Parts: sequence; structure tokens; C-alpha cells
Amino acid sequence: MMTNAQIRRTAKDSLRGSWGLAIGVILLNYLLTTVVGSVVGWIPFIGWIAIYFVEAPLAVGLVWFFLAISRKDKPEVSYLFSGFRSYWRTLAAYVLVSLFIFLWSLLLIVPGIIKMFSYSQTFMILRDNPNISALDAITESRHMMDGYKGKFFGLSLYFLLWYIIPIIVLIIGMILLMGSIFAGYDYSYGYSMYDMSTSMSMMSGGLFAGGLIMVILGGLASLGISLYVMPYMMTACGVFYDDLTNTLYTANDNFDNDPDISPYGVPSDFNAAEDPFENDQHPDGFGPNDEKDPFDEANTTAPADEVHQKEAKPVIPPEFTTPEGEPEIGESKEEKPEDDPSDKK
Repeated sequence: MMTNAQIRRTAKDSLRGSWGLAIGVILLNYLLTTVVGSVVGWIPFIGWIAIYFVEAPLAVGLVWFFLAISRKDKPEVSYLFSGFRSYWRTLAAYVLVSLFIFLWSLLLIVPGIIKMFSYSQTFMILRDNPNISALDAITESRHMMDGYKGKFFGLSLYFLLWYIIPIIVLIIGMILLMGSIFAGYDYSYGYSMYDMSTSMSMMSGGLFAGGLIMVILGGLASLGISLYVMPYMMTACGVFYDDLTNTLYTANDNFDNDPDISPYGVPSDFNAAEDPFENDQHPDGFGPNDEKDPFDEANTTAPADEVHQKEAKPVIPPEFTTPEGEPEIGESKEEKPEDDPSDKK
């Protein structure tokens, strides 16, 4: 496989000329999920479930969009909604992945993080295998990531490090805000500065203002970094998936001979998508499956010996032939003298 540095360079190259579109899709996805959450999220339980019905296909469509970007396909904004075309399959995959990660996270968080990397290729497998079910896609992702979770963690860690400074700024701002609350608390009467504005001291006011500014700056820095890091990271994940898939295809040379073996070397119950070039009608030598090696003797129409053994038949131009088709060059026939009329007497 490529190194993580090569994956990042390939992702940057794929994003060249598409940064504006990628950032716009990120913002559109965030806006749609925020609006839906604000409309139905206030409804207990039912609202939380309703969010999934919109958020799931959008999340899957976002992954498919950046997978297309990584392949330099130049997708349109409408590609974000491609998850709605196979709605129930994408919804089931999103819900199952979220549920499995949550259940594994109950075991001291770390198992949940590990499983998050195991299931990370699920949505991209759904894109490339239209006939696979959601549960089979999760299983395929788990098999694909065997031995590659550490590499993917290293790739993800690079992008997470971009948020260190904004996170530190946010933490300092929150500490200052908490300090302003304790500084304005009147222990004699048992009320805080928010209950009685007259009890706010200069110290607590300064802490509050400083903390608020730090929180705002940290939030703005996080937003600015996200507009750069999110498209970069998701495109890199697409490059990682394609590189991993090609590596596993190469490592499993015999899977083409066994219809029950998936491209990832494990038993599979789904039917892979049909080869788009299976019924190719290109002339010989022009189709993707008809490439011929000019130095391959098997591709010649006749053995070389047979060609050389044939006698070369001379070609005589028509102007050098008689009406009867016999050549006039040289003496090919003995000429007969014309009969003398006197001899007949």
C-alpha cells in the first residue's frame, strides 16, 4: 500500500480545482442536518429517531461524494443526495454501524474506537457493490480492515492534530467562564452573580469576558480548520479505500476462479455488481478487455514460417498484358510468320 504521506498527497491532488465545491457540500450537509435537528429534535425519542431518517442517507451520500472526488470524477452537488436512491439499505447500514459502535463503546470506550475503524469502509463498500446488504457490507469492512486498523488510525490522527490548538483555546475559555461564576458567588447569602447583578465583582467580570472571547475564538478557529480539514480528510479516506481494495485484490489472485469468494478473500453471500465491460462491443484491440501484446506470438493470425513459405506471386500491371492476358515483355511465345499468299497457289 501507499504510505500515509502518499495518500495525503494523492488526496490533495484529487481536490485540486474542487475545493470550493467540496467546502460547499460540507456546509450544505451541516445546514440540512442542523435544520432537521432543530425542527424535530425537540420531540422526545420520536424526534431523535426522525433525525436518523434524514441524517443517515445524507451521511452516506457525503461519503460517496468524496469517494468520487478521490477518483477525480468531478461530482455535482446533487451527489450528496445519492444515498436516498437506495434509502433503506443506507439507513440500515448507518443505524447498524452507529448501534454496534455504541454497544462496543460501553466496554471502556477503547473497543468502540477500534470497532469504529473496523467499520470505517462500510459506506464505500455499499457504493461499489449495489447488491450487497447493509450487514454484509459491515462484515466486508471488518475483514478488509484486519491488519490495517493501525495504519488508518495513523492517517486519522494526522487530521485530529489540527484541532489541538482550537481545543486548548476552548478549554481555557471554559475554565475562565467557570472561574467567573465562582468569583461572583456570594457565600454569605448563597447566590451567584447571575442571580444578583450587583454582586458581580471586577474580577469575575474580567474572567467572564476573557472566557467568552476565548470560547468564541476557539469556535471560529475550529470552524475555519474544519473547512479545510474535513474535505481533505474525507478525500484521503477515499484514497485509502481504493488503495486498500487494490492491495487486497492483488493479494487474492484466486478469487476470480471461485464465485463464492469475495474480492476481499472471504466467503460472500452477495452478488457483486456486473462488469460494465462484460458485453463490450469494441473492435479487437480497442476494448478494455481486448488489449493485445504486439510481441505476443499467440496473437498473430498465422505462424511466421507459413507466411515465409508462401511463394510470392509477381504482379503484372495491366498495361503490359495483351487482350488475351499474356505478357508482352520478353519472348514468352515463339512468333509464327504470316502466311504468304503465293504459297497457297
